[in-house]
Order: sequence, then C-alpha cells, then structure tokens
Amino acid sequence: MTPPVVLSMACPQCGGVLPGLQQDVVFRCPSCGRLQELVDVGFVERQGGIAAASARGTGRLFHLPMWALRVRAACVWEDPEREKQARLIPPVEWVYVTAFSLHGADYFGEPGRIFTERRVRLTRGEPAALCGCVRGLEEAKGFVESHLLGIIDRRVDVTGLEMTCIIDETLLWGVPYFDEGDHVQDGIIGFRLPAVAVNDLAALRASQEQR
Repeated sequence: MTPPVVLSMACPQCGGVLPGLQQDVVFRCPSCGRLQELVDVGFVERQGGIAAASARGTGRLFHLPMWALRVRAACVWEDPEREKQARLIPPVEWVYVTAFSLHGADYFGEPGRIFTERRVRLTRGEPAALCGCVRGLEEAKGFVESHLLGIIDRRVDVTGLEMTCIIDETLLWGVPYFDEGDHVQDGIIGFRLPAVAVNDLAALRASQEQR
C-alpha cells in the first residue's frame, strides 16, 4: 500500500501559509497574492485576481471564487435555418463557472451561467482574502460547452448542433459578495442568493471574522 502523502500547506513561491476551508482545492497566498491549485500531490500556480465591485450592498463584503475562461466556439448545424437564427445571438467571449460550493443551483440560479449570459467583464480591484474554492480548473472546463449551449438553447433549438471550443485564457476571480444575513448579493450585477444555497457559508463567515 502506498503511504499517504503529507503536503505542507505553504506557498511554493514565498513559503507563506495557505489558508482555506476543508474542501478547498485553490488557495490564495496572503503574503504574495499568488493563487495555488492543489493538483495530485503538488501545487500549480493559476492566474487571477480580486474583482472590483460595480454594484453596492449593505452587508459585510467578502469574496467568492469564480473561474473565467476566454473561449472561441465554433458551431456546426444540421439545420441551416437554425444556424441562421443562431448567428443573431451575440457571441460569448468569457464563460464563467462557479467555483464555490452551491446547493440548489437549478432552483436558485447558477451565478457562473448568469454571468456568462450577461456577458460580464470583470476588472481588478484591491487585494483581498479568498477561500471556498472547491472546483479546480479542469473540472471547470467541463462546464464551458453546457453554459454556451444553454445560452443558444434559449433562442434556438440546439438539436443536431455540434460545438467545439478553444480556451485561450483562464482566470480565477474573487468575486465581491455582500453578506446580508438571509442572503448574499454579488457586487457585480446585484444577483441575490439565499444564504442556505451557499454551502460552507458559516465557515466562510468564521474565516472572515478571524481576519
């Protein structure tokens, strides 16, 4: 039997301690600000940053992780008429995938899909703490086509559609959220999620109080 590997939770760049929750797979070093994803038995540095808020809230500000993937998608249709209709849909440059643990996304709304539909463009804000990232990059890539197909399907039946995607860039953003007690509201488009929908919210709140 292969003995378990004990991995030091230290930033491979500066040696700083990497804080996080129990199920986290990506960590932001509070010392150097770099993002490190746990892959197999080591860390891989990811690119990203803390997004600037463009919508206001009244609660305590914290940040939740979301992957942004810059894509080029090509579609092949069996039906020329559907292809003609699909060309009227504005293209999507960035696909967003929620990286924090969410319960009941189909019922309450999936933030990454909503950001993708709104064609959100994030800009860098001030450095801040980030934790709660339970979805790694490779898992996030698996949602790209489904998010794009969902957008097209709202306008055109996607039966018979074949899609290929090229991912040119990946970023992990800390998206600003305001803790309003019974719900959390993002600081980009003002979308509200019930507090019960955000798994580990109690742990996230506790981590904020310790800082």
